[in-house]
Amino acid sequence: MKKFALLAAAAVGVLAACSKNEVTPQQPEDSGDPVTVRFGVGAPAALLTKATGTVGSVAGAGNVWDQQTLYVFGFDRTIADFTNAETDAFIWHVSATAPDGVESGEIEVMNSDPDGDGQPNPGQEEPFYYDGNTVYDFYGYHIDDAYLSGETTGSTPEPVAEATRIYVPFKIDGGQDLMIAKADPQADILNTDVQNWQNAYSAYAARRGVQPNLVFEHQLARFTFEIIPGSASADNIQVEALSLQSKTTGKLVVVGTQDVELGIPQADVEEEQAWLPLRQKNAQSGELEDLAPVGTATFNPAPEAVQTSTAIGESILAIPGEATYKIQLTLGDKAGEQLTPIDPQEYTLNAAELTGAGENATEFEAGKSYKVTIVIYGLEEVKIKATLEAWEDGGEAVIDPDKPAFPEE
Repeated sequence: MKKFALLAAAAVGVLAACSKNEVTPQQPEDSGDPVTVRFGVGAPAALLTKATGTVGSVAGAGNVWDQQTLYVFGFDRTIADFTNAETDAFIWHVSATAPDGVESGEIEVMNSDPDGDGQPNPGQEEPFYYDGNTVYDFYGYHIDDAYLSGETTGSTPEPVAEATRIYVPFKIDGGQDLMIAKADPQADILNTDVQNWQNAYSAYAARRGVQPNLVFEHQLARFTFEIIPGSASADNIQVEALSLQSKTTGKLVVVGTQDVELGIPQADVEEEQAWLPLRQKNAQSGELEDLAPVGTATFNPAPEAVQTSTAIGESILAIPGEATYKIQLTLGDKAGEQLTPIDPQEYTLNAAELTGAGENATEFEAGKSYKVTIVIYGLEEVKIKATLEAWEDGGEAVIDPDKPAFPEE
């Protein structure tokens, strides 16, 4: 899967030594003085503490961090069994807060147990330090609050360690963005004095300017929505609700041996599906709330006129890997005068019919954003078109109730 530069470059800059005393901020090459492990991250947008929607935008000024909670792991690269990962780890599941309003910046990852006695010392935290010639791997993930509705119920995610991998159980509601990252030493030694990537990440490499970059990748497929009028009768219509059907429960694999699939393996996704509602972001809190009714722009009757589109809601984030997704759309009269309640209308998004996704698109993919355009004519007439956009652009699809079931001769 193509890596998403939205959360590009989480950097870990580290120099090492045998003693933690008399730490100085900058050290000459091969100095014996210790230098802290420094972490930095690169760019998403809008997300606070509870189901706040997509991290980052497709492009533009909105593609910045907004104090998301991230979790970081660090392991000796020689580790072959993660069964006792919590005790074997160099850095075990340490939380950090992303920067605010910038594309990249440092984050503070602190050791709450500097004495190594298993007893956290609030208020006495200190940075992590490299240990001798040990070479490490670094991992990170973001899960929003998707763990709260899954198998764990604590105030923080609870990783599960197995022999070959570490994962976090999750259950999504359509408003959480799940991401993972692993630093790539072969990429990070470029343009440095380190010639062998196997020396990164270590004190030796850090003294020569090598910093691990955690390039976060989106693990869900993203759907955004807009409406346009298809006729003058649409002027009296509003969208009152919209939802997408998706699987919701699985395992986010964050750390693993070389042959283990990271991310969301399809084998770990439960088959049960649910309707995920489109919601909007509260302008003050930044958190998601129920969608308020949204009407189309006024229909332009001029011949060949380009109708004005209206974005609705934030987005729906769904487990990828499906060839089709169902959408439910509820319309209403702006004046509230209809005498008979209108049942939700159901449509199908088909990956094979996407615009901009290429000829061989067979499924909706992780890390891709799909713009769904809904053309509204009246209470009983709707067309839906889906277009792929980046994160990485996925394509476009159209659902048109006015389209015949079979081709006209």
